[in-house]
Amino acid sequence: MDILKQAAHKAEAAELYEELREGVAVNFNGGEIETAGSEAVRGRALRVIAGGRLGFASTAGGSDDALLTSALLAASHGDPAPFRFAGKDGPQTAVPVLDREVAGIGVEDLITWGEDAVRRIRDEFPELIINASLGRGTHEVAVHTSTGGEWSEKRSYLSMAVEAKLIRQGDIWSVDAFRSVRRASDLDREALLGDLLRELRWGRKIAAPPTGRPPVLFLPSGLPVLLLPLMIGFSGLSVFLGTSPLKGRLGEAAFDPRLSLTDDGVIPFGPRSRSFDDEGVPTGKLPLIDRGVVRSFYYDLRAAALAKAKPTGNGIKGGPLGGGGFRVPPGPASRHLTLAPGAGTLDDLIREMKDGLIVAGVLGLGQGNIQSGAFSNNVGIGFAVQGGVVVGRVKNTMIAGNAYDVLKDGVVAIGGDREWVFGGFHLPPFRTRNIVVVAQ
Repeated sequence: MDILKQAAHKAEAAELYEELREGVAVNFNGGEIETAGSEAVRGRALRVIAGGRLGFASTAGGSDDALLTSALLAASHGDPAPFRFAGKDGPQTAVPVLDREVAGIGVEDLITWGEDAVRRIRDEFPELIINASLGRGTHEVAVHTSTGGEWSEKRSYLSMAVEAKLIRQGDIWSVDAFRSVRRASDLDREALLGDLLRELRWGRKIAAPPTGRPPVLFLPSGLPVLLLPLMIGFSGLSVFLGTSPLKGRLGEAAFDPRLSLTDDGVIPFGPRSRSFDDEGVPTGKLPLIDRGVVRSFYYDLRAAALAKAKPTGNGIKGGPLGGGGFRVPPGPASRHLTLAPGAGTLDDLIREMKDGLIVAGVLGLGQGNIQSGAFSNNVGIGFAVQGGVVVGRVKNTMIAGNAYDVLKDGVVAIGGDREWVFGGFHLPPFRTRNIVVVAQ
């Protein structure tokens, strides 16, 4: 690469990240088609180590000279770089991430799927405002380093998101469902609509929320409120800096023995699966919690060098929740957090809880002292349960607690059926105790 050759004269080392995202997308606003067509985004990001410091810059179309100049300028004010960019020893096994059937899905197909979703919801809830977004395409990534590393991979994607919103005087409420897959056959549109319609039916009436410390059942879409602190806590950088409550607890039973949590980057056609991370390091399957015992932490190149550990292929752009694409530098983050299932259906868990609160989603995910595990969130989508039956949706309700405490002493039951949520979590429903519920 010419830019790497140029960088070799001005920096000790360099890494070039390239991505090309091509596809088609359809958007519905208020149940009507708003936009439909093709999209393409090409970008590059350069990291350099100059004077022992790290510099980063990105561009969507600028010249090599401008990109290199920006990266070198950033390095003059950058953090120390105690690591080397990835070398020639790349991934040994390719992970299946490209489904060619996805390319055969046209704009007309996406429009039909969106129209069907709108019709299905309107047939039962004609008063709702319905928005939807559907897309498919490929995401091609390449990483090149001045130390001889060369990796490239083409990944398919297919996504569908539907939102149903109620707006009337004194009452605003919305329910949404989202799926992102790499393989066409994995997009279960019927299940997506089924989940959304179930919550809409539950929410026909407004019910008084339970308060105090009632049983709280997290649906898979609500469970990340407990897992986000762990995503920070299991970061090797947090452990090295001493901000993680898990520092020094490797091999310790820090969680409920029913809890097994894995970060798996090699699930065939998983939404965030990849053969290598955004630094060119091979990905893999990493047990974080095994039956309650802390087994490992995850590292990018920098965190591994600081902690004198081995990088685990967790150098991901956008951090714990992703996002930002090529424009942001990589950092320690999970690929897929998969929670081992327990037993029982969602209906079983609801019936057995008798009286309590179901949390399907919160507002302001990440509010609270995340490093310590504390959370305090308004319930965005929640339902009251009385006598083992959902009686309606709740309003003006807040939950608070500490994720580490709940996952150690507050686990009541783990469901047997897992769902993919937010593209990076494979989770079952999860019933807890000792969470504070407050209502206005």
